[in-house]
Amino acid sequence: MIVAVVNGKGGVGKSTVAINLAGALAQAGAAVLLVDADPQGTTSGWLEVRRERGAEDGKLTVTPKPWGVAELGARLGAEAGKVDITLIDCGPANGKVEKAAIAVSSHAIIPVTPSPYDIRSAKTTVELIGEGQKEAGLKVKPHLLVSRKVVGTGIGEDARKTLAVFGLPILKTEICQRVALCEAGIVGQTVHEYAPGSLAADEFSQLAREVMKWQGQS
Repeated sequence: MIVAVVNGKGGVGKSTVAINLAGALAQAGAAVLLVDADPQGTTSGWLEVRRERGAEDGKLTVTPKPWGVAELGARLGAEAGKVDITLIDCGPANGKVEKAAIAVSSHAIIPVTPSPYDIRSAKTTVELIGEGQKEAGLKVKPHLLVSRKVVGTGIGEDARKTLAVFGLPILKTEICQRVALCEAGIVGQTVHEYAPGSLAADEFSQLAREVMKWQGQS
C-alpha cells in the first residue's frame, strides 16, 4: 500500500504527519518505507539528525535524499514491494513530483489546518486529484485530515464542518498542535520514541489504526 501525504500549501504539517504516522505504523509492527519527495528535504534532514544521534530504525526505512519524478517512477515499485506500507512526503506545491506521487499511490492523506485560508488552499489539491481520477483514471483515494488543530478553539472545533464542503472522507483522528511533536523532530525521533505516553503519540496511534484498515481494499 502506497500513501501520499500531500497538500499544495506549505505549513500544514505534512512532514510531521508523514514522519510520525510512519513511526506509529512501524511501532504497530508494519514494515514502513518513508519517501521524502519534498525538495526542501525536511524528512531527509530529520533522518540526518536521527543518524547523528545513533537512533535505531527498526521497521522504518527513510530515503536519505529527496526523490523526484524519475525516482518515483523507476525505484518506488521495487522498494515499495519490500515493505508493508509506503508513505510519500510531498512538498508544498502541486507540480510534477506531487502529480507523480499521487499517480503511484493507492491513497492520499491531505492534511488541512483549521484556518479558513488553508482550507480554501486545499481546494487546489483536491481538484488536482479529482482531475487525475477523471482524466487519467487514477485509482487514488483521497482522505482529509485535520492537522495542527489548536485544542479548545472555536475554529478548531468547526473544522470538520467546514471540510465537509469538499465531499471527501474525513479521517476520524485529528492531529493537534503538541510540544512533543516539535521536540521529537528536533532530536530526530518519532513522537512514539520521544514521548510514548503522550497525547501526541496516542493521536498518531489512532491515525495508524485508521490507515491500516485500508490494506487489502480495492
